[in-house]
Amino acid sequence: MRPAGADAVALELAGERHELWLDAAPGAAGAYLLSRAERRAIPVTEGTGGPAHQALLHLRKGLAGQRMVSIDRIPGERALLLVAGPAIVALRLWGPAPCLTLAVDDTARASLGSGPPAWPPPAAAPEREWSSVDAHRIDVAMRDASPARALRAACPGLGPDLARALAEGAVSWSALKARLATPEPTLVLRGPLESLRDADLAAPGAITFLPAPLPGLEGTIVRPASWREAAATFLSLRRRGGLFRARRAAAVEEIRRETRRLRVLQEHLARDLAGLPFADALRRQAEALLASAGSVASASGEVEVPDPYDPDVRLRIGVDPRLGVAANADRIFEKARRLERARRQVEGRRAETADRLRAASAREARVLAARDLDELDAGSAPSAAPPRERAPGGARHYLTARGLSVLVGRGARENHRLTFSVAGPEDLWLHARDVPGAHVILRDPEGRAAAEDVREAAEVAAFFSDARSQAQADVHVARRKHVRAARGGRGRVRIAHSDTLRVAPRDPEGRLRRRL
Repeated sequence: MRPAGADAVALELAGERHELWLDAAPGAAGAYLLSRAERRAIPVTEGTGGPAHQALLHLRKGLAGQRMVSIDRIPGERALLLVAGPAIVALRLWGPAPCLTLAVDDTARASLGSGPPAWPPPAAAPEREWSSVDAHRIDVAMRDASPARALRAACPGLGPDLARALAEGAVSWSALKARLATPEPTLVLRGPLESLRDADLAAPGAITFLPAPLPGLEGTIVRPASWREAAATFLSLRRRGGLFRARRAAAVEEIRRETRRLRVLQEHLARDLAGLPFADALRRQAEALLASAGSVASASGEVEVPDPYDPDVRLRIGVDPRLGVAANADRIFEKARRLERARRQVEGRRAETADRLRAASAREARVLAARDLDELDAGSAPSAAPPRERAPGGARHYLTARGLSVLVGRGARENHRLTFSVAGPEDLWLHARDVPGAHVILRDPEGRAAAEDVREAAEVAAFFSDARSQAQADVHVARRKHVRAARGGRGRVRIAHSDTLRVAPRDPEGRLRRRL
């Protein structure tokens, strides 16, 4: 048995050159006898995991080495039963959610497909076969508010395409019965087979498989030489279109998710930039101090001096009374330089974010314009991203909602290195109070960490500690420059000054973005 994605299997038949393909995908559900070359040409999604993987393991165990006894269609229903020793595979073909179910000892063991299990199977209803159904039931169904649906209920074997043709008046019931009496495999395509691209096949109704030609069919009519050839062609084209459709949808969703994240980051950066004071005002204060040539002694920590650029204006300046005029001016000049660096960094990140937004928009346009899988894969590939900060060593690395890095140590040695070799003096250091836990660093080189960033980092620190099972936990929050190594082994520290934040421990996985 070979898995064929999340909703199909291919069964090797001993002594045969063909394989039996059982499909539970919407629009392609059925049993197909394929040559090995035909089976290899059908595109499938590799790497099936989760429930589908478990179901495939059950199917392999239940069917391997078993002798196939029969394949039966349930009269009056669009359902098949494959009997192989003590195992039965039920395949429900109708509806938007087909299903393939393995049953052993009258108990459903595993299912493939998006619908509910196909076991137990429906009871036989031979009176609903197209050759036996009462014409009066067809007339009643035709007068229903939803005639196509009512026709499928009256005669399930019609399937959606024949029921639609009847409901729309393309063919009468008597004419359809006459055509079904001498069936002929018929494929209806949107264009010549050799000209169809993957995107053409992804559209609803791109390919139709009929048991007989109908009047008024639009498109290219193909009449394969055999039912087996017709079914193999239909399956291959359906699968091509389905794979393209699924990958295109996934690529578009990934790009749009990235676009939403970048727009949020852009808004945060704009607010950060608007909240940064201008360095010119600080420089003016420093120059005013130097020009005053007086003492800065002040019990209140504030002095009032003339503005050197406008003598009629006096400036109130916060000072450290323990320092002289020059030292206080240097301190203000340094603060102005930090603000300028922060402004340049935020402006640079805004420009980078805008570039990435434009690149994401261009990628989405390429994906939507792609016609084949190769073009789709090339169009969805992101352009080279700018270098990004990587977590040192074995540290975990997350991003807050506003894009700041949160580094989490693993073990005492990594905690020590993260705190005293990696973190900068202005970065925030966090640790759950009074319990063992990880050292957490919130990167803040630009001085723009907001309360929500600190809260998210504190929730991470609480989670990676022995307080993770508590409803609330207290967390130390300190600038790294206030943390010193203590005796007693790596990872132990002394904190000169810290605040305490009470938060609920929260697992960052799936909540904060992870950087690897």
